[in-house]
Amino acid sequence: MKITNFKINNYRAIEEINFKLNFSINPIIGINEAGKTSVLKAILAFDRTRDKINRGEHLEFKNKYTIGTQKCSISATINLDKNEVKKFIEKLNLKTDSEDYKILSKINEKFDFTLTRHLSNPDKNYSCVIDGTQEKTLDKITKYLVSNLPYILYFDDFADRVPEEIEFPADYRNTTNLGRGKDREWKEIIQEIFKRADTEGIGESENENHLISYLKFEDEDTKDDILSDVEDTLNKEIIKEWKRIKKSGKSFADDSDKLELVIVNHENTFKFKVKDKSHKDKKRTFDISERSKGFQWFFNYMIKLKFNPNYKGKLENSIFLLDEPGSYLHSSAQSELLNELQTVSKKNIIIYCTHSQYLLNPDVIKLGSIKIAEKKSSQITLQNYGNYKSTKNKGALSPIYQALQLNFAHDFIGKIVITEGITDYYLLSIIQKHTNLIAKDIKIIPSSGASQSSTLISIAIPFSENFVIFLDNDKAGIAAKKKYIKEFGEQISNHLHIYKSDESKYLLEDYLCSKDTENLLKITKSEDPKRALGFLFYDYKNNQKDFVKNLSKESLNNLSDITKRIKSI
Repeated sequence: MKITNFKINNYRAIEEINFKLNFSINPIIGINEAGKTSVLKAILAFDRTRDKINRGEHLEFKNKYTIGTQKCSISATINLDKNEVKKFIEKLNLKTDSEDYKILSKINEKFDFTLTRHLSNPDKNYSCVIDGTQEKTLDKITKYLVSNLPYILYFDDFADRVPEEIEFPADYRNTTNLGRGKDREWKEIIQEIFKRADTEGIGESENENHLISYLKFEDEDTKDDILSDVEDTLNKEIIKEWKRIKKSGKSFADDSDKLELVIVNHENTFKFKVKDKSHKDKKRTFDISERSKGFQWFFNYMIKLKFNPNYKGKLENSIFLLDEPGSYLHSSAQSELLNELQTVSKKNIIIYCTHSQYLLNPDVIKLGSIKIAEKKSSQITLQNYGNYKSTKNKGALSPIYQALQLNFAHDFIGKIVITEGITDYYLLSIIQKHTNLIAKDIKIIPSSGASQSSTLISIAIPFSENFVIFLDNDKAGIAAKKKYIKEFGEQISNHLHIYKSDESKYLLEDYLCSKDTENLLKITKSEDPKRALGFLFYDYKNNQKDFVKNLSKESLNNLSDITKRIKSI
């Protein structure tokens, strides 16, 4: 069972958002207060099993910008494969001559159900609608879908969130009541750790609460033995994985590998501790908060993953929601984190909010997967990067622009081409790779704007064999030319090339004729030519050769302005 789309209606400042899960990793970017976290929490609110975490504050759907309450719902489009459909129909136990059976028996693996949770309903019920199906059958379908949903895991920003102590209510032994407080999730985790521990004498009954059984023991030695078994389970699941990462030499693991987790218990209160044996093999005890930020993040992530009550030991089709997962990690650790998320995404869906360029590495992230959250007139919208046309808040895109230039080695030895921007770099690099129009030994380096190349020029002058700087024939390009002549002297004009200088205005996108531009947009499923070149460069590498091979004579003739200048350096 897979969820392929979420539709959010009237959740806080979201009027309507469709979130298609076309990619296994789905970053959401945007400036502060743009509504990124609201999108995550709306998706979390779809899963009733998570209603009590964080005091259930994610269920508070009312829009504070408006008066009155609107009907709020979160819908998921759910796809079942052939085997699941067969099992599903058998479970319904319908008479073969009934209309419902005739309708449902036509279902194949491409059939999508839409399951809706009505948050504004006091009971927060689910519903499913299939035309022509009786209400009684729909109730059965709804119950089946709800009970078999992929589960949703929510991770906050992984700051120092491990509580100093986790205290269960005084009546917990008799009522199993966990309360609705901030630490409820951690109480669930501790329950699950005790449940997983391989301890003789407790857990013999299927419905027995292992933690309560432990708390009811009065003999301290027995309790210590049980705690030892619990710690063995913790270390097997978490520290073993930590040591594996350390052994691999990955920079994410910036702490000792001689660590051991322990649980301290006094009456109804529990604490997580770490014993470190890195100094002469002598054990020294630390709070989790006293370890490195990398280890704290890792501990949060692993314990919430492995000891989530819904975890079945085999993650598949789950949805991971991560709010600013790179917070408090240095850049190399964030890069390693992205690799970890890529591994998890092979069988699951990852959705995360970020401001970090290191979590948008185009070698891992498909540009087409990036969503931009924006708030206009107190309404949150979510747009695909390829369709984003806002003229305001360009800062929302800065992590993408920074990420796209992360992997360019600015090697200034040899013959150099400096482009005005990243889009020029894409077009020239694709032409260089798939044609003989640009020599393979030419190094193409992107700048970040017409007037932003001063540093690159100052490096190119002493180190390169020769170089040229391409500028748009527009107001910004003309102004940049004057700026560089003033900064570096008249001789720099020999290295400056204005696109089609005989034209009144000529920009990069003008080099491609309308037919080739239309083909580019079709290939990349985009609406913006400049952004489409980025998609072609990163996401549609297999289409690059055909695109270049099919360029019209008109476009090639236009491009001769550039290729001739490059050959002259």
